[in-house]
Amino acid sequence: MYSQTDKMGSKYHSLQRDIWLHHDLFSLGWWSIVIINVLFFILFILLIDRYRTLLISFAFVVSFVIVGIADEIGSFYDRWSYPHQFLVFTHRFNAVDFALVPVLMALIYQYFSKWKPYVVATVIMSAIMCFIGIPIFVVFGLYKLENWNYFSSFLLMVLMFFIVKTIADFVGKNSKS
Repeated sequence: MYSQTDKMGSKYHSLQRDIWLHHDLFSLGWWSIVIINVLFFILFILLIDRYRTLLISFAFVVSFVIVGIADEIGSFYDRWSYPHQFLVFTHRFNAVDFALVPVLMALIYQYFSKWKPYVVATVIMSAIMCFIGIPIFVVFGLYKLENWNYFSSFLLMVLMFFIVKTIADFVGKNSKS
């Protein structure tokens, strides 16, 4: 059984690599992923609080990991997919949002340090991302909803924001002592 699964996996990866090399690499979708993520990295570098660089960068890394895990789980269970991939050999970088969402999460964390304003900003930013951003990505073919909807994305996004703040606050408070 393992041998069959291994052969199927190899065949799948070979097919995926061929599609990426011949149809996706340097396509409009691929360039969209590159441009969007580069712009958000630049935005992050320009807006990061120079006095709290380490903590805000940590919040970015936590966000990156959480978004990556959520993307892996959602893709694995066929909730959504990404028709275009930045890199074919890793799923962490296949999404149009591998920098976009973590940058926004880190910046919200930076600008709203108290919980009450953070919750309000989280709800607003999650609503913008899920009810405006995701539909735009769907229309342009950068994101495909399979067995998922915008409201579920909104709830997941809010949860991810809360996890990021909880972890970053915990580390930030414990690093001072």
